[in-house]
Amino acid sequence: MKILRRILVYLVIVAAVGGAVVAAKKIKKQKMAEVASLPRPEAHPWAVRVATVKRADIVESYPALARVTSLATSQVSGQISGTILEMGPREGVSVKAGDLLARIDTREIDDQIRALKADLEAAKADAAHAQNEWERENHLLEVGGSTASRVEAMRTAAVAAQKKVESLRKRISALEVRKGYALVRAPADGVIAKRLAEPGDICMPGHPLYSITQSQGARVSVRLPQDVLAQVVPGGTIVLTDGKHRLEAAITRIHPALDARAMGTVEADLPESPFGLPSDARVRAAVILDRIEGALVAPELAFLHQGEQDHDVVYRVEGDDDDLHVKVTHVLIRLKSPEGVAFEGVAKEGDRLVVGHLSDLARLVDGDPVRVVEGR
Repeated sequence: MKILRRILVYLVIVAAVGGAVVAAKKIKKQKMAEVASLPRPEAHPWAVRVATVKRADIVESYPALARVTSLATSQVSGQISGTILEMGPREGVSVKAGDLLARIDTREIDDQIRALKADLEAAKADAAHAQNEWERENHLLEVGGSTASRVEAMRTAAVAAQKKVESLRKRISALEVRKGYALVRAPADGVIAKRLAEPGDICMPGHPLYSITQSQGARVSVRLPQDVLAQVVPGGTIVLTDGKHRLEAAITRIHPALDARAMGTVEADLPESPFGLPSDARVRAAVILDRIEGALVAPELAFLHQGEQDHDVVYRVEGDDDDLHVKVTHVLIRLKSPEGVAFEGVAKEGDRLVVGHLSDLARLVDGDPVRVVEGR
């Protein structure tokens, strides 16, 4: 009798638990049906500010204060290190602008040029391969065998490879220019006041070889930090301004400092003192470090840096005014300046780019709806 009672109790408990489970599933199903029947929440577009992509000439410059001095007496220095192989006239001899004053050994520079030319050939082969891969991937995209993101990645790689080729060419060109300075020439007509070195001496950049007395002209000198000086090449530009007038002068000499923490100097020769300034006067200057003509330019706040990757991201605004959305676009930064950022990529002149702080840009994803608001 006791066994029968236990069996009945067990069956009652099992039935109760089973009924509770069935009831819970039924209630859950009803709730899910009710939620599914609710209207979808309306997608609210992000409120964004935009800037228009423009084409413009853009420069990167370093502001400084220039010193103007008379060229009554000038020091002629070597601009490269090396053994002096030959020295020119002695004191009291008249010289003309361009006369050879000294010749310096260039074997070390020649070795560097040969090594860079070998690197250039390898880089050109890599660039050609990257270009071919891009063209092949683009053809596959046309026949449905690739994706737009894959093509964009190939394009970015091809552009980066070409940039490496251009960089090596610039480095070779800069070394060729340095090699040219192995021939130290008179900067202007004058008379040798002092001959300060002899054949066999070691020439150091900035160390005077001659003192020449001149009768006309002016010199502009600008002191620069070593990291900035490394970006300057002979023939570059110094822009002088006095508030109303503007004058460009070509850099003729560069004098690095032996101490990496010290300031170096760049100089430019002018036929007369700029703006009628007296000797030892100071004038505002800007040393041009890089220049790009006709570049695509946008504000710096339009770019989202991609960490260790070699490209940045911009967000193009596309669509009709009542149905705008963002398109994620990869670009390569070419130059940054106070006037804006020069870049290259699939964006074009007239495109509208979202601008904002890093947190504003990072929250956007491709295809997000947006609305454009005015203001800064």
